[in-house]
Amino acid sequence: MAKRKPTTTEQAIERMKAVNDRVRVKVASDGEFDISLAPLSWWRERWHDREIQRLFIENFIYIRDAFDENKLTLFKFNEIQEYLHFNVTGKDVVIKSRRQGLSTYFKARFFANAVVRSGRNVRIVPHDPDTEEAFRADFKVMYENLAPHLKPATKYYSEALIEFKDPAKGTINSRISTASVQPGHEGKGRGQTITDLHLTEPPFWRGDAKKAATSLLEAAQGGQVCVESTPFGIEWTHTIYQQGKKGEAGWTSFFFEWWWKRSYRVEGARIEQGRKREWVLLQPGETLKDVWQVPAAGITEIDRIAKRNRFDAAKLSEEEIEICKQIRDHLRAKGHIAKKASWHIDAVAERIAWRRWKIAELPGGEAQFKVEYPENDIDCFEQTGRPLIKGSYLKVTCRTEGPREGREYIIGCDTSLGHETGDPAAIEILDLVSGRQVHSESLKRSPDLIAYRLQELHEMYNRAVVVVERNNTGIATIRELQKLIPEEFVFRYIDRRLQRKIEDGDMTPDEAFAQAEFGLPTTEANKAEYAIELERAVRTGEIGLSSEEWCEECRTCVWFDNGKWGAMSSSYHDDRVIALAIAQYVRVKLLGQFMGFVGVLPETGYAR
Repeated sequence: MAKRKPTTTEQAIERMKAVNDRVRVKVASDGEFDISLAPLSWWRERWHDREIQRLFIENFIYIRDAFDENKLTLFKFNEIQEYLHFNVTGKDVVIKSRRQGLSTYFKARFFANAVVRSGRNVRIVPHDPDTEEAFRADFKVMYENLAPHLKPATKYYSEALIEFKDPAKGTINSRISTASVQPGHEGKGRGQTITDLHLTEPPFWRGDAKKAATSLLEAAQGGQVCVESTPFGIEWTHTIYQQGKKGEAGWTSFFFEWWWKRSYRVEGARIEQGRKREWVLLQPGETLKDVWQVPAAGITEIDRIAKRNRFDAAKLSEEEIEICKQIRDHLRAKGHIAKKASWHIDAVAERIAWRRWKIAELPGGEAQFKVEYPENDIDCFEQTGRPLIKGSYLKVTCRTEGPREGREYIIGCDTSLGHETGDPAAIEILDLVSGRQVHSESLKRSPDLIAYRLQELHEMYNRAVVVVERNNTGIATIRELQKLIPEEFVFRYIDRRLQRKIEDGDMTPDEAFAQAEFGLPTTEANKAEYAIELERAVRTGEIGLSSEEWCEECRTCVWFDNGKWGAMSSSYHDDRVIALAIAQYVRVKLLGQFMGFVGVLPETGYAR
């Protein structure tokens, strides 16, 4: 029978393999060394060197290129993959844009580990069955296209599992499995010993993502772990990402803006300056005359508006100009443009033009773009939730400070039971006049002992008024506090019933004040009022935030669909936020009443 003539695709594959076989690299041995012929034992001895790992991956691992008609090609690192390869620590969390190749990198890296080294247990956890099937196909491509002298024999070779057993090549007991999380079986895998764990898109997992991830991380203790995801809400992935930013729990965080991907551009776009020094983005082939045409005599008002709208649409917004500068800084750092290049050069214009095009293409517009193609690691999470206070306002704007002579302060306190595993208490102190957050702390003490800390701060901060949330534990704190400081400094609330009696002449202000309960009550309705006032004060700058810990906690506080607000889950806290909210609410709404004014209360500021 005549030999079958290879198809075009097969010929292309053979050519690529032939090129690979001719690759030569100098190594620290005598003369030239042909790595295309090096056995696995040679690679194994040098596998601690990440440059060696890169050589192996880029010269022997094939993938299907989704950006080039799914052609079979050798895997070559892009800039993000290269940066990660030389900087991952073994316990990493990556927030990324769509289609930056992060999953491909970790699949190739962990696959290479299993081929070269014995005893590896690689576990890949995609977010759904379709992706699971695609990942398994990717590993099949990688294995079947390995050079014969680097291709270990298998003990098992199925859709769900590849296990190597090749004593001659030195690779045994290494396995690669791919499985998504099954709802109701989130604890599966806890008893395994995983050496290489890749969790991709946990916010989109089926079932309880946190429970499943916890089980898998327990199984991967001491192994290499990577969590990579596009941003989606303030949940478990967000938590560990924030831990990594602060150097906590062993995590290292990475964030890659969309402009890391060099193909995200519209070639030929330019930025130019108009007659009034306005910056304008010109699409390929456009000129300033195209977007700004002097209206002819007799033109209709509709045409005049249309011409103006075209020019306004071409103008760069302040936000876009700021993004242009960030793109310029990135391109400078990567050596793609001159160090003294301006922000309005063509290389930047092409990327901002792509941004506009993508926003127009996405059904969710700019809000969706900022999630799928993030530009910072705050907005991208916010766009998928309903935060109590927008993250862009949650910034430290002033310093903490001790008490100053002649200044007056107010102390807000949210109490707790003080259990080690429960919620903490929180104390916040504001300068009555300037609104400066002068002190912020979280503590775990029983309710009566919290009163002693409040006494210390009351005396330290010039006999400050103390406002305690009146709830179950708060009542115990208030009773103890009444024994420790003069009662006139423990806030008491004149409710609407007492206010009406004063207005009707049935009771004097002093009589009403004597009947008022100590502490600030919280109900579903007024707790929402406290949050609304707090948001206004932070947004307008009336409050000057000095605590990064407070800002971090507030980022995980959200509005729920039922109109309530609080920490988004039991993994987070809202105690500092509540303490500052009640201090601010009393400061601007009730303190005048407490200090002796009854009737019309000041809406903002402090009056005495």
